[in-house]
Amino acid sequence: MGTDPESRIELDRFGINQHQTFYLMAAALGQRDPYTHAHARRVGAYSRRLAERAGIDGEALRAITLGGMLHDVGKLGLSDRIFSNKQAALSKEMLGEVQSHPLIGAQLLSRFNCPKAIIEVVLSHHERIDGSGYPFGLSGSEIPLGAKIVSIADCFDAITTDRPYQRRKSVAHAFIIMKEMAGTCQDAGLTDLMIEEIRTNGTESIMPMEPMSIPMLRAI
Repeated sequence: MGTDPESRIELDRFGINQHQTFYLMAAALGQRDPYTHAHARRVGAYSRRLAERAGIDGEALRAITLGGMLHDVGKLGLSDRIFSNKQAALSKEMLGEVQSHPLIGAQLLSRFNCPKAIIEVVLSHHERIDGSGYPFGLSGSEIPLGAKIVSIADCFDAITTDRPYQRRKSVAHAFIIMKEMAGTCQDAGLTDLMIEEIRTNGTESIMPMEPMSIPMLRAI
């Protein structure tokens, strides 16, 4: 997958400050919600692994990996009541706020002159193959490939890790759920590749950090 010269210049320019930018974003998200911080790192790792298994490399692989890491960055703009909520079922108002996070994330990254490929992943990772997702109800080939990959990585990690309102399920159970979602919510071919990758190389073990254990600026 190639990129035009303008996109290459954008990626190079973004790369100059990427460590500082990503570090601050991850630290800020970790201060609000340690689970979301660890989840973002695992999703980035799973996204990279799935993309590599799908034969993606170069700048496209980098964009998908970073898109996976930043897919929930829009949650920085959500209210405290969302992070303090311990219930699986949200009110209509709270659900609407949660579903705004792809738009918030895309707007935030655009201010940092983030490459379009990464913004597309953040914006579209909750779209679904059958058009039932959000924020735009895209379907099938309308959904960027990177977003399809991150969506599957996001789903697998959500199923196999503990959340305040939901206990994790086994990897075997996760595979059953993912196969049920294939072709409607998720891309069927990529789902098969994800299952193959996990069976071959196992799961990620990145754990949440305590909110105050993140050294905000030490590495900058």
